[in-house]
Amino acid sequence: MKKYMISAFIMAVFYLGEVPYNKLYAMGSKKEKIQKEEVQDYNPYGGKSKKLDYKIVQEEISLDENNISEVYREIVESINSAGVRRYPESYRGENYEILTGETLNVRFPESGEYRAEIIKSPYLSKSSVVIKEQNLFFETGYQGEYILNITKDGIFYKRFRVNSKLKYSFTQEKNYDIILNSYENEKLDILLTSVKLSRVAFPDALYHKDSAFMILEKTLVKKRLDEAEEAADFIRNNFQLDFMEKKQLFYFDMEIAKDDPFKYRDFLEKNIHEPGFSDKLVNIILSGKTLREKDELFLKKTYSETLNPEIAVYLGRWYMDQGDSLDAERYLLYGKDYYTLCMLYLKNGELKRFDAALSKVSEDKIPLLKKEKDIYNRVRLIKKEVDLGDQKYQEENYEEAVLFYKRAEEKDIEASRRLGTEMKIGMSYYYITWYEDAANYFEKALESEKSPLKKAEIAYLIGVCYYRTQDKEKSMKTFEKLVKDYPGTTWSKKAMVYIVRLR
Repeated sequence: MKKYMISAFIMAVFYLGEVPYNKLYAMGSKKEKIQKEEVQDYNPYGGKSKKLDYKIVQEEISLDENNISEVYREIVESINSAGVRRYPESYRGENYEILTGETLNVRFPESGEYRAEIIKSPYLSKSSVVIKEQNLFFETGYQGEYILNITKDGIFYKRFRVNSKLKYSFTQEKNYDIILNSYENEKLDILLTSVKLSRVAFPDALYHKDSAFMILEKTLVKKRLDEAEEAADFIRNNFQLDFMEKKQLFYFDMEIAKDDPFKYRDFLEKNIHEPGFSDKLVNIILSGKTLREKDELFLKKTYSETLNPEIAVYLGRWYMDQGDSLDAERYLLYGKDYYTLCMLYLKNGELKRFDAALSKVSEDKIPLLKKEKDIYNRVRLIKKEVDLGDQKYQEENYEEAVLFYKRAEEKDIEASRRLGTEMKIGMSYYYITWYEDAANYFEKALESEKSPLKKAEIAYLIGVCYYRTQDKEKSMKTFEKLVKDYPGTTWSKKAMVYIVRLR
């Protein structure tokens, strides 16, 4: 058996995969009929009001692997359905008992300004206390002892000791034995349940960090990454870690992140001080199809420190795609990417700058750029038709817009593509709901488009067209490919909405 040393300073509660706190303790909206003598019983949490005995008798059970799931289910159900335990004004004691999840209600006999503060509670447990119209209301979803300080008109009034008890009574040792046995015998679901139960029942136990590491290890092996990530976050947020534990968590974090490009980027950014991580992050960003704002800032900072020409070229081309000619020119000059610089000048109609930059381009690329210049000159000859099409498009006269765009294509298909006629015809058909024709032109536009973000947008529109023509198979394939090729973009997030619908 793999041994786990229990550190003395570990006291925590870990709700891995449990019902959220505000739902776990919700008291329900229906109340029993309140008798006349109870008309002042006001409960801000809602729930059933009932007179109960002062002492709670728990049902003793023998906890084992066979019944632990049912026990945990019943305890959660008991917490969810708990009502209000109302102590009458005649009660003068300072010790109170509630079933875990119940709201304790105590009414103060005298008027005054009362305030309550929880001064002791199980470590990391969650609880709340409010005072409303001389009524104290306290609730928690964790077993254990809570001490409340009460003041009246700014002066100490009373100290309440509240003992929160679960429906069932069982030993901490037995609960931990089940955790260890399920860990060693690879029974992950039982391990998860036994850990959840222990954190409700014994929030002050000393083994919660160790059990979180057990869960982290086993969920990673089983590729249950959401649960592994929750375990890692719990450990990181709630415990002091020694050097070896930090290293262990570091490698777990890396394992969790490695299959998700954006998570891996975040992991590298978080640990950028580690040797080699800055270079890894640069390589991941440069090989990707999308650039986040923080990636842009990181690349600019890294370039200023390293003067890496690959970074400069990447930024220059990215700014060019974004229509930021000034930054594009600056970084392309830094990276000495004169070929792309010539393309930028052609795009902006700066022919003198084009000719000047052309002299610095390698000889093998000069014929390509001369061809591009020829296309640019041909573009000028068909621009009138495209401008007329744009005018009709702006007037929402889409059918006439298509006529002008197609006239431009008949004159020079290659030059018209540089003016985006395929995309414009596709959008025109899209707006007049000719979705099959729109999809055909979007497919053509996708082939000639170079900007990753624009490709993502076009792919999204293709998927929508297939969706609206009831071609669910093509629509699903298009959206799934979009999410895979362009993760984290606005268009991939929109595509996920359709994927959910199609499923």
